[in-house]
Amino acid sequence: MIVLNAHCDDENSKSYMWLKNKLLPQFIKWTTETESNNGKKKICTASLTLVSSSKYFEKYNELKLKYGKDLVKIWPECTDPTKFVYEDVAIATYLLLLWEDRSLVKKQTFVDLGCGNGLLVYILCKEGHAGLGIDVRKREIWDMYPPEVKLKMKTIVPSESNLFPNADWIIGNHSDELTPWIPVIAAKSSYKCNFFLLPCCAFNFDGSKYQRVDSKKSQYTEYLEHVKKICEDCGFITDLDRLKIPSTKRICLVSNGRMYSPDTYKDSINKISKIFKEKHARGNVENDTWLADFKARESTQKVRNCTQLDKNLIESIVKIVTDCLLEGCSKDCNEQWSVGKIVEISELVSLIPKQNLIKLKSECGGLQTLLKNNHNIFLVSGGKVQLRYPKTVDQVITIQKRQKIIDTKIQVKPCWFHNNHPQGCPLSSINCSFLHSKG
Repeated sequence: MIVLNAHCDDENSKSYMWLKNKLLPQFIKWTTETESNNGKKKICTASLTLVSSSKYFEKYNELKLKYGKDLVKIWPECTDPTKFVYEDVAIATYLLLLWEDRSLVKKQTFVDLGCGNGLLVYILCKEGHAGLGIDVRKREIWDMYPPEVKLKMKTIVPSESNLFPNADWIIGNHSDELTPWIPVIAAKSSYKCNFFLLPCCAFNFDGSKYQRVDSKKSQYTEYLEHVKKICEDCGFITDLDRLKIPSTKRICLVSNGRMYSPDTYKDSINKISKIFKEKHARGNVENDTWLADFKARESTQKVRNCTQLDKNLIESIVKIVTDCLLEGCSKDCNEQWSVGKIVEISELVSLIPKQNLIKLKSECGGLQTLLKNNHNIFLVSGGKVQLRYPKTVDQVITIQKRQKIIDTKIQVKPCWFHNNHPQGCPLSSINCSFLHSKG
């Protein structure tokens, strides 16, 4: 039982009324939205139901040490490595155990549609599985992977020419506008083909944003139900599971074979195609392309994660933060090189002009996102910030060799510490992995 007024002297106070009229109804909605009117669960609530939990944590820690820590240190993208690296390590762990637990003797082949930075493809390939990653846009990190990691820049338009008959698995990891198409592509690729699908943003078949129909459900819950129905329409036996990843969108859909036998595959696919056209395609199917009005994502699109902000704005915020962290540190200081203070992010937020914080929010981020994007300067952990100690050339080369990574652009980007720290960089121009500009 929830008692609202146990310690409330004034039941008409704003706090009490907010708890009663706002928080309590919302709390009740959260606790019941996974159930339908007859008490049946709508979405998955338990974690790691399809793999062994003990094996998962053991394997995750193994892969985290094997790949994660090194990749975080040399991450070249302007995104938060602690989120993207460890999330893909977790997904790779899950898939490896899923394939192992299903007693799949041979190594699996896969295609990752919308592979993004390609890290999931990299880890699965390094663990012995053969795969291909496809994305509409190439990432900087692609050039760092060894040759056996196959990544391709291509726009996937759902059609007969974009099937993968040799793949055991089609992977859709935050695949956006391709999300509802993943089970369709898997179904039509071959009878043996299964899929792993982790929906994030909700899209319709034509590439438009999915709009919620039932206001009693969250958009996420309803979209999961919608995608699961598509999987069933495609003839798949589909399981739902909740992953252990640093994301609020963590429920995946995993196929486990078909509802029909191999002997009836062609007939079943024809029936599925007919159902699809009637229910989803709205009569706009043209020859090879399954949906005439499908709108693929542009290969160049605006990135909204604080990486496209005005350079002067970024520099001004970085200066405010570093001035705070290095308060009391001077050029004349005879002590050892200083990394400065450790400060709460909430304290730093109060130092940033309000109009600049608004600009950060307009780019779907905040101060923490900006600081994590500048991971060559800052170390962000547990809501606190401090300066990093720069890496040496030898440290980066050691990581390259261990991960068999081709190029991490050593001594190309300017060393922030050399140019801005009151005491300069603690490393020499020869040893520092960043460039010490002359003059």
